[in-house]
Amino acid sequence: MVHTIRLVLAALALFIFIGPRAAAQDDKVFRAVTPAAVEATLKDLKIEFKKATSKKGDEHYFDFQRETYRIRLTHFSPQELMLDCVFRGLPVEKVNQWNTVTKLARASWHKDSTGEFSILEYGLDISGGATAGTIKQFITRFEDELKKYDKFLGANLTQDVILAQVTNDALENIFKTQGINYKKKLNTAGVMMFDFAVNKHSLRLYNFGGKDLMLDAHFKKISLDEANRYNLNRKFIRVVNYRGKDVEYTALECNLDCEAGATEGMIRHWILSFGEDARHFSEYTQKLQTAGKQ
Repeated sequence: MVHTIRLVLAALALFIFIGPRAAAQDDKVFRAVTPAAVEATLKDLKIEFKKATSKKGDEHYFDFQRETYRIRLTHFSPQELMLDCVFRGLPVEKVNQWNTVTKLARASWHKDSTGEFSILEYGLDISGGATAGTIKQFITRFEDELKKYDKFLGANLTQDVILAQVTNDALENIFKTQGINYKKKLNTAGVMMFDFAVNKHSLRLYNFGGKDLMLDAHFKKISLDEANRYNLNRKFIRVVNYRGKDVEYTALECNLDCEAGATEGMIRHWILSFGEDARHFSEYTQKLQTAGKQ
């Protein structure tokens, strides 16, 4: 009996010892990865993404979001991958301070016509060999680095500067540091408009001379009674019905009075909050449509 127990324990110990190693050995090692393989890995991780290719066709980009972070994975070559995320700017000496303590990712300071910003990057060289698990861990570890850098950023940012006038460049910098892709154009009245998306909803921001900002989102028309009912239960937005040239629609709107000054932090919060408002109103209209079909 004792001998049998010893054999069972020995077999169990052997299984525990070689099990993980056997699993690791079963994971295929490769020294090149195709864009299709990157795409498959993202799908395995249940990550929704948008892909694009450079004009020369030699670089491939995969843009996706994890929590509040907008991330880009760049496939430079079959042996080179990089993850990056854009953040607000901070003094270059603070960027260097981060780089003295980090082990994997690196931060860099940038400045263009819209203002200052920083980028956190994490590269992976697979020319020496990698597995599918390596790439998955590469992505997962970067998410941890993002949270650490975000915390570092919050602890080291100087107080928000009050903008006497909200310029278009300032707005572009806010979009950039939030990782929000946008398109801008002037309307016939000379008002700059920025089209972008938050929570998968198409939004538009209007800049009225740097003193008044407005956000709106368009939805399928609901009745005036339904619009009024929604307005009664909300604090900072309004629902309005419009008759366009060819179609009637319902708009969700919100203004920000910047006459007395505003900070980038205030505008950033306003934009993200409106994204949540658009999501909530979309759910409201969907419930109305479902009820109407019953």
